[in-house]
Amino acid sequence: MKVALLGLEKDFKQNIGRGPAVYSYNLYKNLLQIKGQNIIKFETNIPNLLGKGNSFTWNAIMFALDNLIRNFEQFDLIHTLYFNLVFAPFKFRKPIITTVYDSREMCININEFKNNKEFKFIIYKKIVFSIGMRTLKSDYLISISSQTKEELVKLGYPKNQIFVVNLGIDRRFLAVFSEVKNINKFNVGYIGSFATNKNIDFILNSAKILNNKVNFFIWGAKTYDYQRLLEKSKNLKTVKFLGFAPEDKLVDIYDSFDAFVFPSLYEGFGIPIIEAQSRGIPVIIYKYGKIPKEVRKYCFEAESPEHMAQIIENIKVNGYNEKLRKEAMNYARSFTWEKTAKETLEVYKKVLK
Repeated sequence: MKVALLGLEKDFKQNIGRGPAVYSYNLYKNLLQIKGQNIIKFETNIPNLLGKGNSFTWNAIMFALDNLIRNFEQFDLIHTLYFNLVFAPFKFRKPIITTVYDSREMCININEFKNNKEFKFIIYKKIVFSIGMRTLKSDYLISISSQTKEELVKLGYPKNQIFVVNLGIDRRFLAVFSEVKNINKFNVGYIGSFATNKNIDFILNSAKILNNKVNFFIWGAKTYDYQRLLEKSKNLKTVKFLGFAPEDKLVDIYDSFDAFVFPSLYEGFGIPIIEAQSRGIPVIIYKYGKIPKEVRKYCFEAESPEHMAQIIENIKVNGYNEKLRKEAMNYARSFTWEKTAKETLEVYKKVLK
């Protein structure tokens, strides 16, 4: 079997961030470790494909990719790792598989839920268009969660042509615990971006209610809504924004937490949840957020910032139930990149049959 993995430039490098790049790097790395497979990666730099003076439009991008595909006739199939790299399959005689991380085609209207707060989480139509017009032209899709699969079916893609393959965590998260926590301090952590869907205001509101009783350490690159959130937290003495969390320091950072909060409104999967649980840390999410069932199974679910504050206070006073901690940790550690690679290989075999 000869497979072409097509990703964006630098997608196959380690330590460049989160999301699709982490998936691309770990999938390729672990597929190479399976004997008998011929996996070749292609790092696509779209501006270089177009050449100088060409308009950076979707039509130009697709024209460039349709020309590039002539180089792929030697492969048994193509696996595109990002939906913007999908091209019309009728110009290629081999199967095309595309990984979809999330569809984000739905508006989440919080008024529909129990807290009755006026809030709408609006998804950009351009993303919907990209998925609908390009990704749905793939012969098969790999969905990273059952939730994403359900959304793709709603978009009109045949259910029997979608395979669910969950993401994983690095083996370093399975290591023995690196430090003893300071029993005189209680640290609550967050690792992720400051995009609107991450719902960081939820954390800050909870910190305000706790009135400096615990420390909040918030890690993330200084992008998106960072400056506004930093300004909002200036009077919260125990809230600290610490910048981007380096990949090689992630385990130590998680181990410094007594609890992990992740109140996202929407996730295609939610790797930080299982990373934290793999280190034996209780995870608190937003009850009404769209988080896949695969990763929310052992989470505490907060209905409001007040409720999150109550959960944190309860864990601080009474500790984390040891039976629940072990169950959550063992479950989280079952999500490995080796498993992701093996299940992806099985998808390849089914497609070629």
